[in-house]
Amino acid sequence: MQRLRSTARNWKAYAAWHRACLRCAWRGTRDHFSRGWRSVAEAFAPGIALTLALYIRANGGDPGHDHVATLATGAAASVLWVSVVWCWNVGLAPYRLWRAALTRMSKLAVVRRIDPRVIRRELELCIRQGQVLMDIRNPSKRQLSAWYERVLRAASRAGHDHRALLENLGPAPGTRGGPLELLILSNRVEKVRLILDRVSAALKSENITAVAPRRVAGV
Repeated sequence: MQRLRSTARNWKAYAAWHRACLRCAWRGTRDHFSRGWRSVAEAFAPGIALTLALYIRANGGDPGHDHVATLATGAAASVLWVSVVWCWNVGLAPYRLWRAALTRMSKLAVVRRIDPRVIRRELELCIRQGQVLMDIRNPSKRQLSAWYERVLRAASRAGHDHRALLENLGPAPGTRGGPLELLILSNRVEKVRLILDRVSAALKSENITAVAPRRVAGV
């Protein structure tokens, strides 16, 4: 039974890693072909070039020339090129995931070295900036998005759980538009206050723990 459980855990880990690689490859392929007209031209250029080459080879006026087959061959060339890009991203997915894991580990290491008092000041600044945006009454989406990016960075430095608290609240500021934006902004400001209270409480407890041994030694 122990071997079966170990095998099941290993299989689940492999399946999760396989899904992560496929998601990484899908994101890479999607990003590659999401650059506007340049990506559209890149995707269709092989098919158009092959279609023109086949028409020129058939001298254009050949009555027995199968136009449907020529167009199908050109479309297949475009699909083949997209498949090549997909396979390339699949092959690079393990390396990209490994690099992403190293980057995340380095960021977490930096977070642990950041002074909690610096994090507290950043959160206080985010709260003041949020209040300013609320007083504007009609902030732009660009202003809201920039503010929320700063909030997420400060929350990440405070701890991964704090960032998850913000990201699990629903739509982010700057994504909805209209009067609903002020409600979303107000909600995020209150959550930042909650995170600030937690950071302040943790800092206070650390200070008490550091001062207590000194008092005992003085007694």
